[in-house]
This record gives sequence, structure tokens and C-alpha cells, in this order.
Amino acid sequence: MAGRSWPGARSSRCCTTKVATRAAKVRAYAKVNLSLKVLGRRADGFHELRTVFQTIGLHDTIEFEFTPGRGSDIVLEDALAIDDNLVTRAARLFCEERRARGRLRMKLTKRVPMGGGLGGGSSDAAAVLLALPALTGRSTDLGTLTKLAAALGSDVPFFLVGGAALGLGRG
Repeated sequence: MAGRSWPGARSSRCCTTKVATRAAKVRAYAKVNLSLKVLGRRADGFHELRTVFQTIGLHDTIEFEFTPGRGSDIVLEDALAIDDNLVTRAARLFCEERRARGRLRMKLTKRVPMGGGLGGGSSDAAAVLLALPALTGRSTDLGTLTKLAAALGSDVPFFLVGGAALGLGRG
């Protein structure tokens, strides 16, 4: 035996394998409405809108650490401590739908002001949906991400691709 071992200790490769934690830091860009027309109220309580969105340089930052495991544990460090934050809702939705298991730790640094129509929460949710496939090893196509995004909010799907876009429909 090359090294010394503890008395009575046993070693097995499968028991000493460490699970790698994956980490990432992403930006969640804000948007402005270059044009916005409210065309009327819909039967579902939303408004019928026509708008032109454009992402801008202002952004929030989200840091992620994901360690695969048997259970699910999602933790958000956020100075605002908003109950049912879109960040945690997006993470929960993705992990449930894609059966991703493990410990997910996120740190949100807000720069996009809340309530200003800049889409800060929606952008944060989209950033989570874009980061988690790589972090969890659960490859997910854009169509599936778009369906998940739409379940979180009307403009979340826009933030999956960003840039400039014409927005029509529910808002």
C-alpha cells in the first residue's frame, strides 16, 4: 500500500467521486418600448397591444452555481427579497419541466429599476431559462424555452432572443 489509511476505513471509487459544481454569470438586459399602442381591453383581463421592443445596455446580473443531486433545492440571494420572484419561479418551472435535480444557488444583482416598464423581472426570468440548460445538462430547444417563458409572463419570450421586435397581442 503506497499511502497510509485511517484504521478501519474503506475506500471505493464510486464513493469518493466528487460531483462537479457548474457556475455561470449572465446579464439580463432591459428593454424599452420604442412605440406602444394599447388597442383595448381583452375578455381575459389583459390589454391588446402593439409595440416595438428594443433591448438596451442596462442590465441585471445573475450568478449561478448548480450541483447535480437527487433532490431539488433552489436558493436566491436577492437584496430586494421579493416573495415569489420571477427568478425563482423560472428556475422552479425549468427544473420541474426538464426533471433537473440538484442544488441551484443564484445571486441577483438588480440594476434595472422595478416598475419602470423596462422588463427587468421578465428579462431576469428569461436569463434563468437560457442559463439552466447548460448548467443542468438538460438540452432544451428554443420552442420549449419559449413555452416556459410564456407561462411566466407576456414579454418573457421576447427576452430569450432580445434585439428589436414587434410585439402584438396580450400585454
